[in-house]
Amino acid sequence: MATPAPWRSGTVALIAAIPLNPIPFLNSIPVAALAIGVIGLSAGFAFMGVHVVRRLMRGRVAEGHNDVLAPIFVTAGTIYAVLIGFLVIIVWEQYVSTKAVVADEASALTIMYRQTDGMPTGERQQMRQILRDYTNAVVNDEWLLQAHGATSPKVDAAISTLYGTFGNLDSATADSAINSDFVRNASAVAANRNKRILQSEDRFPGVLWFGLMLGGVLVVSMSFLLYMQRLWLHVLMSSALASLIGVLLFILIVLNHPLSGQLAITTHDYESALSAFTAVDRGH
Repeated sequence: MATPAPWRSGTVALIAAIPLNPIPFLNSIPVAALAIGVIGLSAGFAFMGVHVVRRLMRGRVAEGHNDVLAPIFVTAGTIYAVLIGFLVIIVWEQYVSTKAVVADEASALTIMYRQTDGMPTGERQQMRQILRDYTNAVVNDEWLLQAHGATSPKVDAAISTLYGTFGNLDSATADSAINSDFVRNASAVAANRNKRILQSEDRFPGVLWFGLMLGGVLVVSMSFLLYMQRLWLHVLMSSALASLIGVLLFILIVLNHPLSGQLAITTHDYESALSAFTAVDRGH
């Protein structure tokens, strides 16, 4: 059996050492500050790079310089634009998908609460209290825990109690049509909760973030090598390119964690469900 080359083993070890979420602290930064930081850093890199490279290239630019460099720059820019644009679309679709999961879970809870009207008085009150406990635990306890991929023991207990209580109903009551729908909605709540927890985890591995950052640096750096007669115009165009890349990276950062951070999905749907519970209790 052939022994892997040392350089190959070292490369594999380096890639494996990259953390799955190398920038978790960014979620705690206010959105405005994060936007200014990411976009400003990108534009500042272009501003400084153009000045430094033009000084080094002064007197060394020959005829046909841009004719050779421009096609290479356009090709690299197109490849990077396709990559980052594709990832932005994926992250946005995942954000919308997570929002739909949250809405479906809250809607199923509201429907279950209304369906308890068909149960005997004792079981009705017990089921409604369990549904309230579940929803309150999601809002006040699990919502913070899920940002770290954890679940709330209170929510786990509420689900177990819900199924246990329903299992203790007499067969005639449990087999009714409305209670069969109640069980299906309970299963939908449990399934959507599992999806919510899974979708709270980081979307991109560290190696992908590494590729995005390195690709952005390379594309912007290539713009430094283009030659324009007017310095201010060269600075403006390179800074605009870097700022655009910074905007897209900012979008990826804030949308990559749909259930944590400054632009995270809120508990609004569950709070609306709690309001609906109160309205049902009042006979509305």
